[in-house]
Amino acid sequence: MTNYLFRVRIEKRFCNVLSFFILFLCSPAQAKRNDLVIMKNGDPLTGEVKKLEQGVLYVDLVYVSGSVGLDWLQVERVQSTGGFQVVLKDGERVAGTIEKKTTAEAPDKDFTVHAPQGEVRAAAPDVVTVESQKQSFWRQLTGAIDLGYNFSSGNSQTSLSADANAKYLTPKWITGASIDSSFSGQSGGSKSNLFELQTLDGRFLNRNSFLMGLGDFLHSSQQDLSLRTTLGGGYGRYLIRTNRNTLAWLGGVVYTHENFESSDQPADQNMEALLGLQYQMFHFDRYSLASQVLVYPGLTDAPRLRTTTKTTFSLKLVNNFHVDFSFLDNFDSSPPFNAKRNELSISNTLGWTF
Repeated sequence: MTNYLFRVRIEKRFCNVLSFFILFLCSPAQAKRNDLVIMKNGDPLTGEVKKLEQGVLYVDLVYVSGSVGLDWLQVERVQSTGGFQVVLKDGERVAGTIEKKTTAEAPDKDFTVHAPQGEVRAAAPDVVTVESQKQSFWRQLTGAIDLGYNFSSGNSQTSLSADANAKYLTPKWITGASIDSSFSGQSGGSKSNLFELQTLDGRFLNRNSFLMGLGDFLHSSQQDLSLRTTLGGGYGRYLIRTNRNTLAWLGGVVYTHENFESSDQPADQNMEALLGLQYQMFHFDRYSLASQVLVYPGLTDAPRLRTTTKTTFSLKLVNNFHVDFSFLDNFDSSPPFNAKRNELSISNTLGWTF
């Protein structure tokens, strides 16, 4: 009965997520600005500056469908009236309008953010990200949706994976959520399913450190978990942050409550430490790698140890589409009786970034 109710909740969550994305896609578009971008070879471009990430400046041109990606180091001048959130290499975060002058006009610090509290100047290579500051919460969200399906006629085996993530960023706060799900089975054989919802929220303290809160909800048939709820928080700090890669570590304490599918296995609750690493690597607008490792050493149930690992290699296609290759592993050194210590999955999905 508990398993049935959990599956009903999973279906409702999927419906809510799909409804949100349909509303997001159907929302009316806003008129484009006439920002000016001049390249170092003298080519002028008129359109709307959207964002700078992974060393690529994206511009919606008035005469081109979709965004055009420009090498940031080849951009000579930018004049825009839009509002942006800017992150610099030293960790400083500031919001305002942006301007990039030529190196002849400003040889040392050619990039300027016109913020309400005053101007902030930096060298263009030290600008890590520039995000448009939208007027509504929904349009400020960024993320991706990924789907994958496989079928083998030899043994009538099917597998389905569906992932989604979304992030909301301000100069002081970041909040994000991700969903990972997979279902597999074959006619007359065993079936397995996994559903994990993770939220990770942060409050920036200064240029490189932040407080974070973690919520993780996992259902796993292979590990005999009807639902594992993990709630906690701690402290994090960026070790590396450029427009090519980022590295941050996390540390804290979490509370875990577990309900099992086996009727003879009682519910369990524990306190655990939290240690983690998050790494991202980018290569222009062609591919990216994102990896997260979270380790939970037991405090009240030592020497139990749990880990969750997810690594995704993303190859970019056209029109915000991409192909993902993902590795996901949940490890438990002391699983329930007859349950697996590892639930490992490798998936290949087609996705769309918004």
